[in-house]
Amino acid sequence: MFACLSGALGAEPTYGDPKLPVAGSVLGTTIHTRDAEELRYVVLGRLLEAFAKEKDISVKAEEITAYRKAMEEGMAADRAEKQAAKNVLKRRMAAAGLPKTERQALEKELALIEQFLADTAPDKTPQTAEDKQALEQIASAFIKHWKVNRALQASYGGRIGYQQGGPEPLDATRRFLEERKQRGDFTIASKALEDAFWSYYQNDSLHDFYKPGSKEETQAFSSQPWAPKK
Repeated sequence: MFACLSGALGAEPTYGDPKLPVAGSVLGTTIHTRDAEELRYVVLGRLLEAFAKEKDISVKAEEITAYRKAMEEGMAADRAEKQAAKNVLKRRMAAAGLPKTERQALEKELALIEQFLADTAPDKTPQTAEDKQALEQIASAFIKHWKVNRALQASYGGRIGYQQGGPEPLDATRRFLEERKQRGDFTIASKALEDAFWSYYQNDSLHDFYKPGSKEETQAFSSQPWAPKK
């Protein structure tokens, strides 16, 4: 994430192209960008790295193994479901007297399913050490991200957003950022950037939330998504 960090020995580290204007700073690193979203990405990333160290958050080898197994099992289940749907579609398309418009709709649906099955077909090529390392890095990043989000929610509370990638502690993240800004961990160079920086957390129309107090909200971080199903 911080491949763009630079700086001479003893100088203040920087992120981004020095030709771009200074957008802000985080934990002693000057950030050069015109993009508020990039600014938020860098600030939040650096602060959450520090937060993870504060909370002693780490990823174990057995968790990576469990995550990869869970993903493989989930993909196998998805493929089985799509294959069953494909078989149903083919039987429907084989029926006599099928209207042209219905057949065309079924053909489109079948094409999408076949594309999914082709895209997710198991790779028979032997896995290289680089492939294994890349997959383990992806697994480790996901697990750490989930643990950090759980710790944020436990520490700061508030509403939880739901999305495909998992529960998102939106209010907790905003409160965390407000706290860290108050104590001087990061700065934002202009009001325009500041308004855009915070809009992600202040504009509720951008998100879907678990119903406050609901079972889904209460259990959002109760079980690790890579843990074996009971």
